[in-house]
Amino acid sequence: MSAAATAEVQARVVGIDTASNSVALQGSGGRVVDIAVKPEVGDVGKLQIGDTVHIKYENAVLIRVTKVASNGIRERIDETAAIPASGGSTATARRVQVLATVQKVDPAKRTITIRGPNKTETLKVGPDVSLKGIKAGDSVHAEFIEATAVLVTRNGAPIK
Repeated sequence: MSAAATAEVQARVVGIDTASNSVALQGSGGRVVDIAVKPEVGDVGKLQIGDTVHIKYENAVLIRVTKVASNGIRERIDETAAIPASGGSTATARRVQVLATVQKVDPAKRTITIRGPNKTETLKVGPDVSLKGIKAGDSVHAEFIEATAVLVTRNGAPIK
């Protein structure tokens, strides 16, 4: 996904999911972000709750959004997708589908903030995604590629 913007942050580990090799990180502002860590980048099993890590990651990118009739239920479905990368290789990313409520749409920054079943997330909107007719309060079926770590270090050393 070339639309993904890279971000860097120093954050505290507040959750570890070894089954999916992902971590929940809390930044200095208190916001918690889930980040998938590619196995070749690092092993989250070597981290502990409370560790401070420096992480470089690609932001989550919205790839599809559809307005739906609301029944008040939010849900999340995770699946792993193979994405073609340069040189004929493939990279894996976690594709997430959620039934969520739109909290905010920022057309100038091309971001959307949605409240799903577990948390509220602000997503970068992919270049081919139209936000026309989508507004705060709408119930939507959103599909996005989860934030993915490209480098994770603790005390200056990679966690491999």
